[in-house]
Amino acid sequence: MKFLLENLGAKLLSVLAALLLWVALVDEPELIETVAVPIEYRNLDASLDLSPDAPSRVQIQVRGPRTRLGEVNPENTNIVLNLGSMRQPSSRIFPITASSLNLPHRVSLVRAMPSQVRVSLERRIVKDMTVTPNFVPSTAYRVLSSEVSPSTVRVVGPESRMKDVETLPTEPIDVAVVDSSKPLRVNVLVGDPELSISGSALVTVKLSIERIP
Repeated sequence: MKFLLENLGAKLLSVLAALLLWVALVDEPELIETVAVPIEYRNLDASLDLSPDAPSRVQIQVRGPRTRLGEVNPENTNIVLNLGSMRQPSSRIFPITASSLNLPHRVSLVRAMPSQVRVSLERRIVKDMTVTPNFVPSTAYRVLSSEVSPSTVRVVGPESRMKDVETLPTEPIDVAVVDSSKPLRVNVLVGDPELSISGSALVTVKLSIERIP
């Protein structure tokens, strides 16, 4: 009994503060907010790749207390689509529902815009592409010969983006300022964001240049 009476005033204030906080949360008005959230694709078969037109974000309208709506943002909230059942190049329509979202407690989905997305998968291709040196035009020097090592790099990507690409350039090489007596280490550039280099993107370029009279 003595324990209960100790610091009685502080204990009563704590209980009152907790009660007021509970009342504030219960009575907090609900709002509707529109947020663009990313799509996370899971269980993609290793032999397949997302089609370049696969959507990356969807706008959602959510309802809930203001304090909870602040937790709905692209960093904390995403749409999860399971591609595990797609084992061949194909297309499928996925509905965007509350079950595919990780929404905070007391926040509900009003609607998604669009309410469904079409996901297409195509073959994932691996292809060796020739590397070509990319020289900055110069009126003072000309390139007599060049040798790239390795001469090819392995590129991975969706089939539709790979079929028309045969070569990849290096980063620009300014022959007016380089020391041609030493091999250059330069990066290979991939202009298409849907393609990626498997392994190192660095190559060595040996040059023979001369000054134009």
